[in-house]
Order: sequence, then structure tokens, then C-alpha cells
Amino acid sequence: MSTIDIPVRYYKDYPGGYDYGYETLPLPLSECTFLLVDVDGTAANPVTEGQIAPALEAGRQAGLRVAYVHNDLRLVADPGNIVGEFWGKTKYAEGRSALEPWREMGKDFEPQYLDCVRPRGGEPNFPKWIWSGFHDTFLDQHLRSWGTRTLFVVGYSRRACMHYTCAEAVGRNYRVILLRDCSNGAEIEFPDTKDESLPEGGWLNKIVLRNFEHLIGYTTTAEEFIEACAQIENGS
Repeated sequence: MSTIDIPVRYYKDYPGGYDYGYETLPLPLSECTFLLVDVDGTAANPVTEGQIAPALEAGRQAGLRVAYVHNDLRLVADPGNIVGEFWGKTKYAEGRSALEPWREMGKDFEPQYLDCVRPRGGEPNFPKWIWSGFHDTFLDQHLRSWGTRTLFVVGYSRRACMHYTCAEAVGRNYRVILLRDCSNGAEIEFPDTKDESLPEGGWLNKIVLRNFEHLIGYTTTAEEFIEACAQIENGS
């Protein structure tokens, strides 16, 4: 059975205090799936094009199964939806419902992708109405039918949809490995949480990532993932 030997990082409680832990996990390739969360959109995106796309291609070449989730808020775009009400206050200065644009979309809506991350035939793409890709979708059933135990996760956003998808994955007993440089950078910071002295670019990213690595799952990088995939192809 082929394995992928993936270097991972996590945050642990040592006898002398908290610090990062590092190790390499040998994982059965047949039990791994590469999951892309909300990578749709056709605007130029350096993370999608420069980090996610090469990692996705490496995973495909290594034989990993691939699955996608994307937003489709038409599923709940009714006037009484509380998410639409609240986001209307926090995301829109004019206070309109955040779901109004979705109500205006026709039945033929399909998420659009940059060519470098477009789903291929046989790669399922599940619509979701809220942050988690597992909530009221068939993602879990599909992954279990594949025998998936480990998810390599990329996408957006580190503090919203991708975070909640990973948290619910752990709750369903999946091992989660986040490619930490294949998601948002400092652009998810609020004006008063930015801090260029931090490697993460701000306090929000630092706290979200720290919490992830202590409670939810492992992290790695695109470079480490690509190298691990290359070792499989080379038979080493």
C-alpha cells in the first residue's frame, strides 16, 4: 500500500511550557482526500494560483482523491434568514440583506473557477449554505464511501468556512491536515488587528492558527506537501 510521508506541525503542552511539535506522519494514500473549500472565483489570486494550484496538481499526480465545497446561499435566501439579517448589518453599510444577491440569481448558477483549480470529471463539488462543508451536505457520506480518514485542506477562509469545515471534520473523526499557506493571509485582519511584526501578519491570523494547531489538527505547507507527493511518485 502506498503511503504519503507528510511533515506536520502542531502546538502542544510540553513540561516546560507550550511550543510547536513536529513529526512526519506515514499515511495510507488510499485513505487521503484533498479537499478544496471555497476556491471558486475568477479574479487573480496569488494564493490560489501560486500555492493552492501547485499543491492540487501534486495531489492529483500522486493519486489523491479530490473533492470541493462551494457556497450556494440560494438554498436559504429567504427574507427571514437570520444570517442574512446579521450579515446585512456587519458586511453591508446600507444594511440590506446579505442574501439579497443570491435571491436574484437564476436556477442555472454554477460556481466559476480559475482554470488552474477548476474541478475535473469525477471530483465532486458540494454546495453549502453556511460555513461548514459538512452541514446539510453529502460530503461526509461521500468521503466515507471512499474510505477517507485524512483530509488535506486548502481554501478560504481561515476564520470562517474553512475553519468550520475543518472543525466539523474532526467531529466526524477525520484527521485534518491544513496547508497553512494555502489560505488567507493578512487580508482577513481587521484594521486594529494588523501587526506586521508577526509572521502571520496580525493577531487574528495568529490566534486562529494557534487555536487550530492546538485543538483541531495538524498543519503543513504547500512546499512540504508537494515534496511528499513527489516522493510517492519517485517510489521512495
